[in-house]
Amino acid sequence: MKQCLFKWQKLPFLIVAVFLFALNVQAQEVTIRGKVIGADDKSPLVGVSVVVEGTTIGMATNLDGDYTIKAPSPNASLVFSFIGYQTQKVKVGSRTRIDISLSPDLQNLEEVVVVGYGTQKKRDVTGAITSVDEKSIERRQAVNVFDALQGVAPGVQISSVSGAPGASSSILVRGASTFDDAGVEPLYVVDNVIVSDIENINPNDIKSIEILKDAASGAIYGARSANGVVIITTKSGESAAPKIDVRMLRSYSSMANKIPQVNAFERILNEPSTRGAVLEKFSANADSVGLINSTNYFYQDFLTRTAVRNDINLGISGGSDKLRYMASLGYIGDEGIILTSYNNKLTGRMNVDFQVSKKLKSMTRISFSNAKTNSISEGNVFQTAMRRPPNMIIWYPDGSFAPYYAMGGNRNPVQELYARDRLQDRYQGTLYQALEFRFNKYLSFQTSVTANLNLRRDLEFSSKELDSNANEDLRKNTGSDQTTWGQTYQGDAYLSYNRTFGKSHNVNAMVGTSAETGKNEYLNFSGSYFVSETVHTMNLATLDLAQTNTTAADYAIASFFGRLGYAYKGKYIFNSNFRYDGSSRFGVNERWGFFPSASLGWRFSDESFMDWSNSWLTDAKLRASWGVTGNDRVGYYESQIRYTSGSYSYNGVSGVVPVGTYGNPNLHWEETRQTDFGLDLSLFDGRASFTADYYVKETSDLLSDMNLPYTTGYEKMRVNLASIENKGVELSFSVYPVRTKDYSWQTTVNWWKNKNTITDLARDNYVQSSIYYVAKGFPAGLFYGYKNLGVYEYDLSNAYSQDYKTRLTPVLERDNNGNVIIGLDGQPTLIHYTLPNGQVYEGEVQQLSAGGVIAAGGDVIWENMPDKDGVYDNKIDDNDRAILGEANPDWFASWNNVINYKKFTLSFNFYTSWGGLVYNKLKRYYTSWGGNTHMQLPDYIRTGWKYQGQITDWYAINTRDRKTINRAELSDFYLEDATFIRLRNARLSYNVDGDLLKKTFIKGCTVYVYGNNLLTWTNYSGFDPEIGGGVLTPGTDNSAYPRKREIGFGLNVNF
Repeated sequence: MKQCLFKWQKLPFLIVAVFLFALNVQAQEVTIRGKVIGADDKSPLVGVSVVVEGTTIGMATNLDGDYTIKAPSPNASLVFSFIGYQTQKVKVGSRTRIDISLSPDLQNLEEVVVVGYGTQKKRDVTGAITSVDEKSIERRQAVNVFDALQGVAPGVQISSVSGAPGASSSILVRGASTFDDAGVEPLYVVDNVIVSDIENINPNDIKSIEILKDAASGAIYGARSANGVVIITTKSGESAAPKIDVRMLRSYSSMANKIPQVNAFERILNEPSTRGAVLEKFSANADSVGLINSTNYFYQDFLTRTAVRNDINLGISGGSDKLRYMASLGYIGDEGIILTSYNNKLTGRMNVDFQVSKKLKSMTRISFSNAKTNSISEGNVFQTAMRRPPNMIIWYPDGSFAPYYAMGGNRNPVQELYARDRLQDRYQGTLYQALEFRFNKYLSFQTSVTANLNLRRDLEFSSKELDSNANEDLRKNTGSDQTTWGQTYQGDAYLSYNRTFGKSHNVNAMVGTSAETGKNEYLNFSGSYFVSETVHTMNLATLDLAQTNTTAADYAIASFFGRLGYAYKGKYIFNSNFRYDGSSRFGVNERWGFFPSASLGWRFSDESFMDWSNSWLTDAKLRASWGVTGNDRVGYYESQIRYTSGSYSYNGVSGVVPVGTYGNPNLHWEETRQTDFGLDLSLFDGRASFTADYYVKETSDLLSDMNLPYTTGYEKMRVNLASIENKGVELSFSVYPVRTKDYSWQTTVNWWKNKNTITDLARDNYVQSSIYYVAKGFPAGLFYGYKNLGVYEYDLSNAYSQDYKTRLTPVLERDNNGNVIIGLDGQPTLIHYTLPNGQVYEGEVQQLSAGGVIAAGGDVIWENMPDKDGVYDNKIDDNDRAILGEANPDWFASWNNVINYKKFTLSFNFYTSWGGLVYNKLKRYYTSWGGNTHMQLPDYIRTGWKYQGQITDWYAINTRDRKTINRAELSDFYLEDATFIRLRNARLSYNVDGDLLKKTFIKGCTVYVYGNNLLTWTNYSGFDPEIGGGVLTPGTDNSAYPRKREIGFGLNVNF
């Protein structure tokens, strides 16, 4: 009992002791405040990680560079770290305010760039690599990765064939190294995972993008790197308290450019009774005041709208020394500027890095996306609208559409939008798991596995009201349902070694292996006569057996790769890569390929003989590289003889038939050998930098189709038949003209030029797609056709010397006022002909025929080409076609600017493409007759040739009634200069003053306004001169979805 009482007597003392201990602990805890600035320009640094060493306590500086953190005791140390700056560690001691000035690494020489299967210090890079950071991406307000890259990397050409929401773009690195349009894209690598496309990546998730342009950097990816490599690294967490990032954007877009279109008056001028010899005399229109022709539409306004884009992103990141994480969720609701078109995209990502132990680290990357798109039939909407009579109604009085079959063969473009579905639903998911084991600080081993899953479904439906048949019982609706299920699995493992001996000799090495397998399964259903116009499932249709089938294809790739590097004092640098690839896509005898590379770097600024330049030359390096890369973009089984079933039937019974392409057992890789010479300069302590590269890419054994004789039973065979060479120069200059505490201006100019030449062709020169000339010794993308020299003013103007070499000028009878006298027969009176020098011609007069008939007044004057012996004939035919010019631009340039003034930032960039030609195919379509009621280009209607003696650029307005080839495809009359200069992007942002946020839970806030595609200077008369296209068929404007001009505003908030 006494012992128990004694214990209870001690209790108050224990309580007091615990309380005093708690007070002591609380007294030990210290609250520290401070500001972090850059030592170079004294400006606040935003997002600096401030962590109590050895704990999970941490945070990031706000927009003013301020921070507040609680340390457990005065003995604690704070660690300040920020990308591009030297990390500092400071002991707290007795201080309650600690201001830090972080010093940058000299011109970011210690900046790390991502290369294949690892990283490399930027100062030791000996290849041609361009890096794009997250700040540059953010300033562009990019919808996708392609928007973020245009103009920022010299040698990289990005183009799109359509301005539709969700439309894909193409990236061309240092010119085309293949004839195959499907194989021209670079290899895409996202967080160490090789992917087929990057369309579904949220630009807000990206930390950096590296573009490997030469073989020295790309050969590590071997058989898939001939067209360059784009490496994307997404953001990861930091050792700091949780950080929540919310980004909201709303924009409004409209059609960037509109082209002329006929109005109701010009429609009357276009009547059959009006055009031709009768000048501006109008005949009565049976429906001139009736229902059908009672409007005056400008269809481009009628079909487009002010489109709205909503972009919302939520991110959370943080972690400790052991665990770092980043998670994001993004949604884009993107209306198209054309009615009913849209692209709605949802993306998500989770990146987790877990330090299991001092030696073992786990890296997990999970991403998913879903995109839903409705596209339009551009031909049935815009092309037909441009030729539809503007006074023809769209709706009947009861609100129903005026249909195709009741409008004289004129499609209703608005009905085309609402009665035709072109829906696409895409799902993509990637799971990446890697483990890194560090044996010691020099040697590590990393292995990873990846699963990439894709599901895509394309649904199309066309209402029976879009059928042209006037008999309702015969009109039918049609539809299709196509599903693609793709699976790709990858695995790799590699050892990495990096060690410096004696502070002068650095050796790094890596060796590894990888394997990949993939399979695509396709389900195709097609049918017509749907029971319902509102329910479009295929069980309600009559199936088309020839188009209803399932199929599948798979492949496998195995690889061995390695890297070896050596640097002496960072002055003399050597790097080499190799890869040995095997692919199931090629024949047994050609299945494996070896792809080596080597590069050298000399930092001559470190030489003693350069001491005189130390005051202004910070760093200078010469680079030289050579390497071999490959391209394996062929079908899965083109080296084998194949058979198919399901797509063909006889009397409703499916059969097995050979595929039209004969299998080539000797099919092998395309091989590109590339040499690169480069110069890197950094001036005035990193205030200015200059990079120059000259390269030569020689690609042999190009994959292409070779036509086979019909007697073989096959149509074509895939072969290695050609070679192509690309030569180019790339220049980049960046400078800070002004850099003070409150104001800075950084400007960057990029300029590049590429010239390709077909150096070998294992067949005769030929014409591709009827209008492109493909020949050895010439560049790809040459337009081929007739040369338009003008229009014959009179019938008598078609006059040539006896040998057809010289065109004669008719001298006609004139009145006292010098006017040509036209007789009652509508013809002038000829006095004589003269030669170009004015001398009277007395020989026999000859005339040229075109299309089998003698050309007359109003017909095109075609250039008559001599044969190989220099002899001219009397007709214009296929032998008179010639090379008209090149589609590919002469050079490209960009000018990027970032101006900071206190809390304001203004960024803007210009992009230019200079030279080259565009085939304005819409213009030709717009001036070609498709029927009596189809409209023409307004300029053609008003100025087209109508009478003897008319001087005009346009051929006869009644060309439809002639047999001559005035509208021949192709002629240089439809080729236009593709040069343009574009204000690509402008953005003005304001970082809200931190003092205004101190009383809130908001750590940082940025508001901004921006614009994309704001101004374009060009002489091109079409919608837009920036036209994509194939390798051999570039520059044809098929009136694709027009581009938009976008203006928007946004808000970024950090918690």
